[in-house]
Amino acid sequence: MRSETRHSVTLVAGTGVTAVLSLIFTAYVARKLGTEASADFFAALSLFAVLQIGLGPINGTVARFTAEYAEAGTHGKIIVLSREVTRRVTRYGLIGLIIGLLALKPLATFLNFQSVVPIIVAYALLFVTLLLSVSRGVLRGLQYFRHYAANTMAEAFVRLGAGLAIFVAVRSVAGALFAYVVAAVFAVALARLQLGPLFRSHEPESVDGGAVRRFTGPMFLMLLTTAGFQNIDMLAVKHYLLDADAGVYGAAFKLTGAIGVLVTPFSLVLLPMLTSLTRQGRGGIATFVRLCAYFLLLAAPPLAIFVFWPDEIMQLVYASEFVGGAPLLSGLVSLRLVGYLCHMVALAGAAVGRFSFLYVYLPGLVVQFVGVMMWHQVPSTIVSVLLAVQGVTLAGLIVIVATGMWRAGREGGV
Repeated sequence: MRSETRHSVTLVAGTGVTAVLSLIFTAYVARKLGTEASADFFAALSLFAVLQIGLGPINGTVARFTAEYAEAGTHGKIIVLSREVTRRVTRYGLIGLIIGLLALKPLATFLNFQSVVPIIVAYALLFVTLLLSVSRGVLRGLQYFRHYAANTMAEAFVRLGAGLAIFVAVRSVAGALFAYVVAAVFAVALARLQLGPLFRSHEPESVDGGAVRRFTGPMFLMLLTTAGFQNIDMLAVKHYLLDADAGVYGAAFKLTGAIGVLVTPFSLVLLPMLTSLTRQGRGGIATFVRLCAYFLLLAAPPLAIFVFWPDEIMQLVYASEFVGGAPLLSGLVSLRLVGYLCHMVALAGAAVGRFSFLYVYLPGLVVQFVGVMMWHQVPSTIVSVLLAVQGVTLAGLIVIVATGMWRAGREGGV
């Protein structure tokens, strides 16, 4: 079995369990809160996702350089990289938290939140998740995918258990969101235990901070754009439409996020594996194509369910008051599929150190913002506009990244 296939199977199993547990919790919360209050719950999660993905270079950068150091046998550099990034995340995270609190009221007003408390909890979740992303970046770079899967599953189990207990005691949006914070804290502690043997077995070695910083800048731009691609519709709906409509849309949005769970194993494997292949001077295009094919194959069954049985799946997962979101499922799942493929193609470009795809990726996001501002009368219009723009963007990304990988291969890069 090929290494990318073996790692993908491991992560598919882990993320599958994680997805089921997460869906059980969010469905339970949505049923208990109702459509209007659920709008704040789903919007807070989407806001967190935008910020988390936008700050995702922390995980991606750590994973990329960990893979490089592991391939070179300089494991002591991984220790220093992890410690230094953790210090900076803590320092700048606290500064960012203060800035976020200053922007709290305008943000709550813009997104029509009934209270600022869910946003505060989302900020806390973001801070803990950024710390977690450092350790998970090391696990990812070392290709310790069994440990990675175990960590994410443990987080989901704790979220479900703690979440049900907290939500029963405090039935509110903030109470449901706080369960995510508790689970993330547990995952941070577990990741530290998982990496303990590495830290004890090697002596620290200095790293080239300049190389890390040069890679981080374009990664920030890439993942901020990815965050916009994957969440712009939910935030637009929360801003432009009534809470009841936004709550129904949020339920459909969260449900079609199952496609995101399916792409996660392959996007996790893609960056460190292509980086290692680059270091070895071996070809990576075939590996990349196989990973994309695995994702599309795995996504086919849920795609069919959302297209052919939308009413039944909404009724099963949520309740009759959310069935109004059923007509959106086919368009939403298509939008998710195209958006995640854009992200995978962009990751391939980053893995070989060629960020020229940003000349297509960034303008694609800008056009989406403009499109949503002009056409947002009903949710289906928003989905159609974004799907058209993201489809064109995907085509442009494929051309640029494929050309870049081919050239890198001829130069001995990939």
